[in-house]
Order: sequence, then C-alpha cells, then structure tokens
Amino acid sequence: METTDRKRGRPKKNTQEVSAPEGMKPTGLFFFHLVPEPDGWGLLLKDSKGNACEPDYHRHTGMIRSALRAFSLMHQKEQNYLHWNAQGDANAVYAVHDPGPRLMDLALRSHLLLDENGRTLHAANELTSIQLLLEPSGNQQITAHPMILSTEQLAEKEIHASLYAISAEHVVLDTHVFQCEDLGPYWHEWNILNATMQASDLETYLSLALSKFPTLSLDYQGYLIKNCPPITASSSLVFKEIDAYGYLHILPQIHLESYPPGFFEEQDIVKVVSLDEVEKRLSISEVIYPSDAVEEFRMLLAKMGKEAKSAVFEDERHFILEADFAQRFLSLHMGELVKRFALFQSSVLGKYKIKFSKPKLKLSLGSGIDYFEGDAEISLENETFSFSRFLSEYRKKGFITLSDGSSVYPDMRRLNRFERLVHVHAKQEETVRVSFFDLPALEKEAELSIQGEGADRAKAFYQGFNALSEHDATYALAEGTLRPYQQYGVQWMEYLQTHHMGACLADEMGLGKTVQVIALLRTLYAKEPHAPSLILVPRSLIFNWQNELSRFAPELSCLLYYGQGRQVSQLEDPKIQIVLSSYATIRNDYKDLAKNRFCYIILDESQTIKNLETKTTSAVLSLQAEHRLALSGTPVENGLSELYSLFQFLNPLFFPSPQEFMQTYLRPIQENQDPEALRDLKTRIYPFMLRRVKKDVLKDLPEKTEQTAYIELDDQHLAMYNRRREELKAKVTSAISVGGIAKNTFMILQALTELRRLASVPEADGAYPGISAKRTYCKDVISSLVEEGHKCLIFSNFLATIELVSEDLASLGIGHLVMTGATVDRQSLVQRFQTDPTIGVFIMTLKTGGLGLNLTAADYVFIIDPWWNRAAENQAIDRTHRIGQVNPVFCYRMIAKDTIEEKILELQQRKAELASSLLSSDSNAVKALSEEDIEQLLG
Repeated sequence: METTDRKRGRPKKNTQEVSAPEGMKPTGLFFFHLVPEPDGWGLLLKDSKGNACEPDYHRHTGMIRSALRAFSLMHQKEQNYLHWNAQGDANAVYAVHDPGPRLMDLALRSHLLLDENGRTLHAANELTSIQLLLEPSGNQQITAHPMILSTEQLAEKEIHASLYAISAEHVVLDTHVFQCEDLGPYWHEWNILNATMQASDLETYLSLALSKFPTLSLDYQGYLIKNCPPITASSSLVFKEIDAYGYLHILPQIHLESYPPGFFEEQDIVKVVSLDEVEKRLSISEVIYPSDAVEEFRMLLAKMGKEAKSAVFEDERHFILEADFAQRFLSLHMGELVKRFALFQSSVLGKYKIKFSKPKLKLSLGSGIDYFEGDAEISLENETFSFSRFLSEYRKKGFITLSDGSSVYPDMRRLNRFERLVHVHAKQEETVRVSFFDLPALEKEAELSIQGEGADRAKAFYQGFNALSEHDATYALAEGTLRPYQQYGVQWMEYLQTHHMGACLADEMGLGKTVQVIALLRTLYAKEPHAPSLILVPRSLIFNWQNELSRFAPELSCLLYYGQGRQVSQLEDPKIQIVLSSYATIRNDYKDLAKNRFCYIILDESQTIKNLETKTTSAVLSLQAEHRLALSGTPVENGLSELYSLFQFLNPLFFPSPQEFMQTYLRPIQENQDPEALRDLKTRIYPFMLRRVKKDVLKDLPEKTEQTAYIELDDQHLAMYNRRREELKAKVTSAISVGGIAKNTFMILQALTELRRLASVPEADGAYPGISAKRTYCKDVISSLVEEGHKCLIFSNFLATIELVSEDLASLGIGHLVMTGATVDRQSLVQRFQTDPTIGVFIMTLKTGGLGLNLTAADYVFIIDPWWNRAAENQAIDRTHRIGQVNPVFCYRMIAKDTIEEKILELQQRKAELASSLLSSDSNAVKALSEEDIEQLLG
C-alpha cells in the first residue's frame, strides 16, 4: 500500500513579500503562518517581510487581540513544558507547535492566517464532513482520496487532491478552510487517506483508516455501508523460529480472521471492515479485544511447574523456550494450544514431529431418498483415511497420527465444515449422507463424484440457473409492462415452480415484488386450470393487493376472504383463482383452510412467520399447496434463526431440526463469527432467494415512482372515527341547510380537518388510546430502509403527529431530524441530513419542506397525511427529486382506508382542479364544493 503526502504536494513556495489583506492597514502588519510540524501543523508569527515577530496583544482589539492572546498563552505553556522537560531552547522562535482547533479558528477569523506558501486562507461558511472516495485504478488496485461533503458538492463529487487537515476540526481546500466534524486524535496522519493499494488489501486499509478517523464516511462503488455489532478478536501464537541452539521462539498476539499477524499490535485498531462482493456491502464493526494473549500463554506455561521458570525466557511479549522443554510442553499441551489460539508459521514445529495440515475431502455418492449416500475419504499429508475413522480418531485424541509417528492437527474450521456438510449414516458407519441442498457448497471444496438419476437431476437443476438469462421470456400485465429485471424475476420464480421448489423474492422495497407475482399468476392460469392460489398479507396491505390485482390482472377471479362476512363455503366456488386473505384471518380459520390444497401459497411480508413458535407460523405451516412463494424486502430482520422458519415454509427438508440448525449454523456464525459457516449458509440459500436492490437495477428504473399505500384502521380506531364523522356530518348538514356553504366555510374546513386528523394519527390529541396503523406502518417500513442504508423524508401536516413519529424513531435508535415552522437554523439541519451518515430520517411539515430545500440524500418519501393540494405534495417530493439526485426516488402516499382520505382521492378523479386546491390555505376552495361533494366527504 502506497500513500501520497498531499500536504507536501501543494504549489511552490511564494518567496515574495506578503501584502495586507484588503481593508487592513500595513502599519505593524503581521500574520499567522502555517508551518509543517512532525505531528501536524504549527503557527508562526511573521511580519510582512517574512521575519519572525512578537506583537503585543494589548495593542490590538477585537478578534486580532483574541487570536494573539490565545497564541501568547499557548506559546508560554509550550515553553514551560520545554523548560520542565529540558527539551528545548527557551529563546526559540515565537511559535506554537500544536495550536489545536480553538487557536486555529481564532487565527482564521482574524483574517491573518496564511498557508505554507503565503496565501491568505478564508473561512468557508459551512460545516462539512469528510468522505473517503475509493475507486478502481487498474491492475487490481484501488485508489483512496478524501473529499468534502457539503450541500453544494454532494451531487458533484470531486477528487480533492489538495485537501489536507490543519487541526482536528479544520481542513483546507485551496485557500478555503472548512470546519469539519472532529477528526480524532490521529488527524495529523491525514496522509494515509491518500493511498493506492491492492484490492486484496482493501479491508485492512479501511480498518486502519476508520480506526484513525472515526467520523469518516465511505463511498465505494455503490456498496451499502452497514454498521454491525461488535466482534471479538481471538488470541494467536506465531512460531517465529527454532534458532541455532534449538530454542523455540513464540510471539503471542491478537488475531482476527483475514488480518495479518501483528496488525493489531502495530496499529491502534478499534474498528474493522469486512467486504462482501456478492451482497455489495461494507460491514463496519468495533473490535472487542480478548484477554491478554501473553497472559493466557503464561498460564499454559505455568502448568509445567517450576521447570518453566528456568527454561522459559520472556522479553516484551517474546517467549523463548529451551529445546527439551519446548518438546515436552508441546507434546503435553498442543491440544490446548490448538483450541485456545490461532496458530501461525506452524511449519516451524516439523522438527518436533508436529504438523498442521488442511484435510482434503473426496466423495463418491449415489442417489438416496431425500439425500445422496455413498463413501467419503479424507486425505492428510498424503495419507488417506475413511471419513468415519478420521473423525473417530480426531474426536478421541484431538489429532491424527501418521504412519511415521507424526502428530497432525487438522485445520479445525475446515474439519468443522466437512462435518457440517457431510453426515455419517446412523446405521452404516462407513456410509455418508449429503443433502441435495449442500451440493453447491461441496462442489467448491471436495473432489466430488456423484452417480445416479437423482444426481443428474440435481446437476441440471443447479446449472439451470446459469442459463436463465440466456433465454428471452416475456410476461405480460393487463396494464403497463414489466421492466427487464422484473421479467427475470418472473422467469426465476417460474423456473423454481417447474422444479417444485419454494422461492423467496427479496427485492428491495419499491422494486415491484407485487407486480412480478401477479405476472407469474397470470401466466400460470392462462396455460391451464389450476386450484386457487392463496395470498396472505398483513391487514394493512390487503386492499393494496386487491387494487393491484384488479389493475394488472382483472381477468383473474379474486375472492377477498376477509372480515366478518367471510364464509369457508366461498372457497368451493370453481371459478375462484385467487384467494386474498390476512395472516390474522388464517390464524383463526386454519383448520378449515387446511382441508384445501392450493396451487400456490404466497406470503407477502413473509417475516411475519419469522418465529417458529407463534400461532401464525403454525397456522401457515399447516396449509397445503403445490407451490410456495415468499415475498419480503427484509427476510432476516433480527437474526439468522428467522431463516429456519422461512425455509420450513418454502422447502421443509431444506434444514435439519432446529437444534441441528443452531449447532451447524447459528452458533458458529453469530457467536464465533465463523466465515466458512456463513459462506456455506449463503451458498445453500442463494438459489432460492432472489434479491435486487436499487443500485443493481438503476438503468431499468424511472427517476420517480409514486405509489399509494392503503392503510386499514383497526376496528376500534374506525369505530371512533365513524362516531365523530356522524356528529360532524349532522352539524355541517344542519348549518348548510340554514345558511348555505358560503356562510359556513370556516366550520366546514374545521370539520374536514378534524376528520383528516382522526383518520391519520388520532392519538396525537388523545382521541384514541392505541397506536394508529399509520405509525405502525412507518416504524416497520422505515426501520428496514434505514437499516439498508437509505435516507427517508417524512411529511405531515400535524405537529403532534410529527412529535409522535419522532418518538417512535428514537425508540428504534434511528437518527433523525425534525423541522417545523418554528425551526430557525434550517440550513444547518439540511447540511447535517445531507452529510451525516448517522441521520437516516428527516421529519417535517409539508409547508416547511415544500420550498427552497435541497434534500437529495433521501431516496424515499412518505406523506403521512396528504395535503390534498397535489402541487404542494409535488413540491415536497421535489426536495429530493431534483438536479443532483443520482438515485431513483420512491414516494408513498399513505391513505387510511374507508375514511375521508380515500374519498378525497375519489373526488380528485372527478374534479382534478378542485381537488388540487381543496384544503389549501385558500379557504375559498371550499366554496367551490357542492352539497353533494360535502355529502360524499362526510358520508
């Protein structure tokens, strides 16, 4: 890895005399000069001819006096330190070697701060943050550059070659000084941020950069940057050598997978970064250090008693063991060393007939029922063992004895992997069993020989995925057309349908999972008659599905099996092709529904069955179907255990028992951070889970997508709303009958506004004791989006609603900002939202956010309670959908079902011009309503 000292790469020094800045008198002129120091930048006072000077701050006023006074005090403090430590000359040049952010800021504000080349530096007017831009530079190399993020520069990202830090809170670009977030105690090591490295060293480099600069944000090829839970490092031993005297040299160190030995001793590492090229994700975790590796090794040596005191020499974490003692110690405690330490350079121990080796696996399998069965061999150091004999000896002794008497310690992770993928037959010890679903992982590892009809089918199935993109397939909707990635999604689902395998479509929110499923069902039922397909959705989405089905597949006969009027006998209608229902309904009716065999069971928001123990999950798993499909933008919300429940629905034989799943995958991955176990799990589920995120399909997406999210209110909420609606309806009708609309405009506006508030978040004013459906929807959807690295805007017209949504986000630990009409410093909030990666949501009133703001960092917009003036809504959406936005924008208008909100949407279709002005600040719009319009709104 090469680094470039940009600090030294600035324009050639200006040796001419410095002129006074405009407006300053030249008499007695002096300047604060930046001078390079070994650990950053110092300040030196010079006159206009470049000579050192010592101006008296008592003779000046204002900011110049403040800067000189702070300079004098800090200079004296440094001189006192030099005297005390006898490290310098008290008569040294009048300079401050470590000015710090405060003095640097005062010098800047005095307008007398010059850079190293004598140019006047000017304060930029905004707070900024620093982002590290990482770009491929050819030959498998990556180049890193620091850059400034600001409201103007966020869209037009430039590589700032001359950017450098002069304090922990100031960076310089050309002649402009930006105040930035605290860079941390290593700010003077700025030059490491300008580097070129091999792509294979990227994780190590980023771990170093983020440990030195904790507030740094990253930009790498559109990768999702994700903060993950802390990980714990382990202890390791490095066997350095056996010297000419036969002494064994050992270094205990801290170890983390994929990082070189000694890395954590040589650098102050507090964060590590892992790169996932398949998921296009950079994961950042804090490192928890284990107990001291040196002390742990000492404790093992102490087991040798008094002999260790005379036979072991220790020098600053370096242990030297006498030859005979080393032989005895290793023969007695090698097993413990293998379990407690990661071991490096173990080939050194060959002299003691101790070896470490990676075992190789060879399989010869035929077809069986649900599994492949056959023979397995493990080879180690050119010797071959049967799989069962190898495991038996290893479990008994902790090592394998070779024919020459050597003790071989096999790589534990590799051996654990073999045990995870290959199982000894319960009744035939020399026979092994391999799951159909583990074949892709084994093919990457073992010498695999599989025979039989079942093997041919398995190979054809897995190889078939590679051929999908080679065949053109077109799937139609009644309205509109599918985008290319959606066409592929339908093709992928149809392929798994053909092979009677369950599938999970896990596209990111907004990419159209619903229309892909509708296209699949249209194709299925157009070919030949089938049993009905059951679609299960959360109650809040049931009417969205109903609308989408009627819009994109009106020819499909759909039964809404939902609500108090539902009857099981309705399912007997032979014309029914789609049964649309909710999870809550199935939880109550599962015994009746389990008597039917459906063509498809489709779960939307399939994370609903993430817990195997719930009644909902049990009810869903009891249902029968020929095909199974799950839809979820977040198939795993809180832990890998949720995968078990999901695949119990999709492919019941996919995983072993819950206990085996926990032992095989859950504990190794979550407790031990085993990358091999995680890789095997990903390989296993990969063919059955299709996930695309926005950045993968940018070329196929429109710039802006607007959707209506119909939210069903619970019974108590709807009853409360209807009671008040009847009261207001009677009051308004009576008033109009007496005085007409014109004389009662204000009262009508009040009534409509109250109904809008009651339909949306009535608990804001204490009108409802529960949590409204819109708040629940916001919490569920937005938490998932923020977790995936998106930023969201939320608009509401009611201040109390904004306060409650803010409380909800705070309870979820989601960083957010709030802006209302009372907010004073709006631009600083905008700047923070644009540049601070910890801020995921900006909540504001529709009027406040409607004009003059640039919020292009957001790519999702939620309008909780529409203003009904479509122009005002569009202005709000355009805060993010404007020049500088590089991502498609998704906007969701939340409409409470069976309320005034839904009725105004209907009114918009009849009276577009009227509806666009309805309930705007112009109360005259109400006068344009007819009595029939008001009757509809209140009816």
